[in-house]
Amino acid sequence: MQYSINRFVVKLLFFVFGLVWLSCGKVPTSEPNAAVESFSADFENASLANFHLLVPDTAFNTTIVTSPVRKGKYALKNALRPDDFTNNGYRAELAVYDCAKYKTEVYYAFSFWIDTAYADPAYNLLCQWQDLPYYIQGEWWDPTPLLRGSSPPLALVYANGALDVKMNENPSSNQEVVTVSSVPALPKGQWHDVIFHCYWSDDNSAFVEVKLNGEFITPFNGNDYKYYKRNLFNRTGNYFKFGQYRGKEKTKHTNIVYFDELKIASTYNAVAP
Repeated sequence: MQYSINRFVVKLLFFVFGLVWLSCGKVPTSEPNAAVESFSADFENASLANFHLLVPDTAFNTTIVTSPVRKGKYALKNALRPDDFTNNGYRAELAVYDCAKYKTEVYYAFSFWIDTAYADPAYNLLCQWQDLPYYIQGEWWDPTPLLRGSSPPLALVYANGALDVKMNENPSSNQEVVTVSSVPALPKGQWHDVIFHCYWSDDNSAFVEVKLNGEFITPFNGNDYKYYKRNLFNRTGNYFKFGQYRGKEKTKHTNIVYFDELKIASTYNAVAP
């Protein structure tokens, strides 16, 4: 009972806060063209302190290793076991907030290595940009499933040996996911460098442009390789997660993916491998 009352008070405070902002002619959402907050993690300090961890067991799911390594001396070993369930899904993810704001243009880069013993063919999100509640409209992390339970606006998915860029512009559905591009038979046991170039918006001025190992994998549109599609459910923005995420699909094996050289910035040169 006390929990319900406290939650009601918090929601009420957000509502009152929203009314105050509206009375000043603003809404409590990210302003357009906000400065991009750069983020870098090469794991050389052997620390995960800058991440919000969504993992059942940090000692197992997220460990720093000396091999394989994309650059430097250390990389992140991300391991997901069949029973690793937390935050309403089977996952071992690391999150970065305040990096996908309304009407900002951002580059995201990281390197990943699929372990040669990786066995499950079912889908696995290696990274995703997930939506946040739109507090001014009364949204919260409830009800269950958390927030909406729909597919994320943008994700990088590994399934059946293929790597897919997928998008969803319907916050109320899992049935309208679009495959933007697909790389079949992605080799295991080697490093792959991926760069996402995104412009975040709640209309079709939004775009995503993706390079894998130096080559564009988003389709050519006649002018460039930008794929235009709404990628924000609301103006609160998204947050970024990487690692392994299975949703409700339980794995049969323990699967391992290595990550290194994660960078987020406002220019290509700042994130290029």
